[in-house]
Amino acid sequence: MTRRAAFLAFSLVVAIGLLGVQSWNLALGRVERRAIVAIEERTGFVVRSLERAEIAFLPLPRISLSKVVFSQRDGTVAGEALRVRGYLRLLPLLTGRLSFDRVDLLAPQIDVAVSAESDGLTDWLAPPLAELEKLRSQGRIVIRSGSVFLRSGTAIQSIVRDVNLVIDEREQNEPFSLAGSFKWRGVPTDVSLLWPVVGGSAKAALSAASPLLKLRFEGTRSGPGEPVVTGMLALSTPSVPGLLDWFGEKSRLSAALGALTLNADLQLKPREASFNNAVASLDGDRLDGVVKLTDVDGRFALSGTLAGASLDLGRLIDRLPLPAIDARDTSPFNLDGWTGRDIDLRISVDAARLNGARLADVATYVLVKKGRFETGLLRASAYGGTVKGRLLAVSAPTGVDVKVQAGVDKVDFGRAAADVPRLARLTGTGGFQLALDGAGRTFDELLGAMTGRAGINLKQGEIGGVALSELLRRAERNPSLLLRDWRQGKTPFDTLAANAGIANGLLVLTDAQVSGSNYRLNLSGNASLRSRLLDMRASLASLNGSLRLPLLLTGPIDAPDLDLESEAFLSPTGSTGTAAVPALLGR
Repeated sequence: MTRRAAFLAFSLVVAIGLLGVQSWNLALGRVERRAIVAIEERTGFVVRSLERAEIAFLPLPRISLSKVVFSQRDGTVAGEALRVRGYLRLLPLLTGRLSFDRVDLLAPQIDVAVSAESDGLTDWLAPPLAELEKLRSQGRIVIRSGSVFLRSGTAIQSIVRDVNLVIDEREQNEPFSLAGSFKWRGVPTDVSLLWPVVGGSAKAALSAASPLLKLRFEGTRSGPGEPVVTGMLALSTPSVPGLLDWFGEKSRLSAALGALTLNADLQLKPREASFNNAVASLDGDRLDGVVKLTDVDGRFALSGTLAGASLDLGRLIDRLPLPAIDARDTSPFNLDGWTGRDIDLRISVDAARLNGARLADVATYVLVKKGRFETGLLRASAYGGTVKGRLLAVSAPTGVDVKVQAGVDKVDFGRAAADVPRLARLTGTGGFQLALDGAGRTFDELLGAMTGRAGINLKQGEIGGVALSELLRRAERNPSLLLRDWRQGKTPFDTLAANAGIANGLLVLTDAQVSGSNYRLNLSGNASLRSRLLDMRASLASLNGSLRLPLLLTGPIDAPDLDLESEAFLSPTGSTGTAAVPALLGR
């Protein structure tokens, strides 16, 4: 190479270098207008205004627009970016055409118009995605450090922060694809999406990962018309209430659930999602079946049938924010908090646990509609017998109308006491029935309006905490020992039967009797549901009728006090120790 040629080459390199490292301010002329048109064609955004444009050639040829105001053509999406940078394709540039390899939106603030009635991500994302689908082709769009404001008029519905997304380039009929991260409601989330934009059967995929959710879906979307999405779904969360709260869903019933994993064949239609061949794990308890989620006139409805080997019902119930049944609670009932979504869920398991009690062959259900809540045990086997129950609460002009039904038949209470210590004071084999109905605006009104009936019937058992047969034996043989402590030990019985009617919150015994080998105990009186206080009298008599002792059963239902109505002193009159006429003395 001659000295002259070398000098020219060196000068050219220097000139190109200086040109590349320098930004050039452009007037709003032909290059700028062509750059804006090219950006609009490849992004679907219309540039409404900008402050200035710059061009640089090194390290890559690019055009930068500062303080750009843009929007989608239908106005669904609008915003402002601190800078929009378009990276030019080299070969088209050499031929005098502007074509962008990718467009970066730096620190954009994007407004998405949503309906005031919309309440979820699906409704929020649908309009901008639909607009992007209309593009015949699209360049690569990179969003860095962005914010998305979801607005209904002037009201902000939600804000997505720290948006860092890459929307891949696509040509006509190719799927829409994005990947990146964002922070929504304080929770950082990584996401990737593959979504077809043409009719026919095409692959669709979605994955999301955050501290509250891990989700993976792979399947297909078919069309034309209303699309149907089918495929395999895998979802897990450490807390169902936390996940729903993240999505803005407030549900008192969801508090019963903890960690959840779900694998299912998903079929997604407009306003309907079906989870077929579902395998769900609730805190380790596996349930298989089908579940469906539908949207009827803006109200979500959950229905399904699940079956499994075991389920801890007690754990689910204990997590619910149930109010204490207390007449002193004067706050009005809020049934709407329990009936915000429709539910028709039926679950059957081989074995269940309920606050220590072990149940087998269990069928339970939850039915919820607006203003109506119902749940119960359709069937359950327990300790040689069966158990059933039903709770129904319905909104009424007088507040909330509540019906409670419970039935226990042929259950061995002695065996049950080994698992439920609260039953240890009463053993035997038999049953219990309860039916209550009442309405009120507060617990005080509800308990005061309760009507119904109750009954219990047991055989061959014991009453713990009192020794009635020993008390009677002492009274017959040695009256001087009568005052000694007899409130220990047990009272064996052959039969125990009691029936009561309930009216206006007052339970009144109509027939109550306990019979043992040497005694009979008759009981009468009442109990107030509002105050939970007992006011009952009992008569303890020997079978031969030679002695009768009056007793009082009073105090709170949870810890009643059984005592003699008056101190009874019996003085023996002969060497045989047979009883004489008792002298009943006041205390």
